[in-house]
Amino acid sequence: MATTLTVSAKRTYVRLRQQIKGYQQTQKNRQVVQQHTRLPHIFLQHELKQLLGCDDAWLQETAGEYYHCTDGWKLLSGLRSPSSKTDGYAKSLDVAEGFALWALVKQQQPKVVVELGSQYGISARIWKEALKRYVPQHELILCDLTDNRRFIDDSECTFLKGDARETLKQVFASRQVHLLHNDAHPYDLIHWSVEAAIQQRIPILTFHDVGGYQLRGGPFKPVGATLPKAEKAKYGEDYGPYGTWERHVMAEIFDQRLVQQDFVVTSDWRMQIFDSLFGFGVALRADRIEDPA
Repeated sequence: MATTLTVSAKRTYVRLRQQIKGYQQTQKNRQVVQQHTRLPHIFLQHELKQLLGCDDAWLQETAGEYYHCTDGWKLLSGLRSPSSKTDGYAKSLDVAEGFALWALVKQQQPKVVVELGSQYGISARIWKEALKRYVPQHELILCDLTDNRRFIDDSECTFLKGDARETLKQVFASRQVHLLHNDAHPYDLIHWSVEAAIQQRIPILTFHDVGGYQLRGGPFKPVGATLPKAEKAKYGEDYGPYGTWERHVMAEIFDQRLVQQDFVVTSDWRMQIFDSLFGFGVALRADRIEDPA
């Protein structure tokens, strides 16, 4: 009996501690979001106008809508050092990246969104809130090797457990996907998923952990570009001194300039790496948007 009570007490303590941390995170994020959703200090304002061709009035309206969606950004990472002690439960999208995602969904209105690497569902939460706001009859599909979701359940998404090489094949065979978000780190998986997405003519690809070489301790390091593809694949998620692989895959498939440049336009794609904590990247088919004036 005593042992049962001790286990129950520990679980209650852990739950309460998580609730307190969550509340503290929400309050920190609220301050930051309030400061950066008004002109002239809207999150990532220059990059969003460059990528989407939108104007200040549209951004101001969109930023106000983002500010009022507390459920979307309350548990995102705060704008702090990208260390192992990052805010919240994991290295999720931060609040600035969350706004870039929000603006992208509002303008492009993707009906079927697939996320690779869902973990606790923190970033899935902001995808879902944006889709609920702007895209009627949407579908959100999450793919991961294990189901650790805490913030989104089966009533709001389709969760596919297993190797994404197999689960994505199922998705592509049954649906037209409009946006693929890649937050899974192994080099060979990222490379395969991007090539498969292009073959399926998916018009929007987004990536996490593609920035940070400008920031101390950031996840992306240009030095990894010097490795042969076979050597990159050996590292998997244990990327060590070479950084994460998402941006390297973007450079190999879309344009090598992406190793050093944050904004690249080709005849087929418009690509933006946002100057954020971990780096949120977007590859948007050129025919999806008019060239900004």
